[in-house]
Amino acid sequence: MNLNIGTKDPVNKILWDEYDAKRAQGGFSLAADTPSSSASGWILKGLPMAVNYTTRVAEIVKTAVVIAGSTTTVTRVAKGSLFIVGDIVANVLSGNAVAITGIDTTNADYDALTHLTNGGAFVAGTVLFEAAAVSTGGAAYLFAANALLSDNTKISGTATVSAVISAQEIQELNLPASIPTAVKTALNSNGQYFQFV
Repeated sequence: MNLNIGTKDPVNKILWDEYDAKRAQGGFSLAADTPSSSASGWILKGLPMAVNYTTRVAEIVKTAVVIAGSTTTVTRVAKGSLFIVGDIVANVLSGNAVAITGIDTTNADYDALTHLTNGGAFVAGTVLFEAAAVSTGGAAYLFAANALLSDNTKISGTATVSAVISAQEIQELNLPASIPTAVKTALNSNGQYFQFV
């Protein structure tokens, strides 16, 4: 007889000091529209989340690193982002935010997000986050991160997740997605403390 727990991916990386990490009491239901990080249907430990303590629902905060070669209407991002057509992206708070109208995943080195002009190409090396509305100079969070996903989680049925609400020595290079300064600022608000190294 094989034991299959079904909630943890067998591959794990050291992401933070587990001894000092603090987790929220109880679990959160993952938002029903959450896309997976891979064809296998997993979302990965360390993704930023916005957890609602009233509804007990968790939303993944989507991010992606901009790759060289972007234009004002096509932004190249690192492979494997969770963005979908219809999402709105920005790279700084109070900056420009544009809606994604198409995604080309055929290139082995990057994914290409098509959108209306953003007033200038998003700069390579910056990190996009999901914004609340299309804007010229007024980008705001769609979801303000206040936690990190505690464990690799298989999306199936109504998935329940745990939230890390404080952690030290977070190994940025091991995280499954880059976290922009704007999202780090959100994580470190309301008395929470996340130390990135």
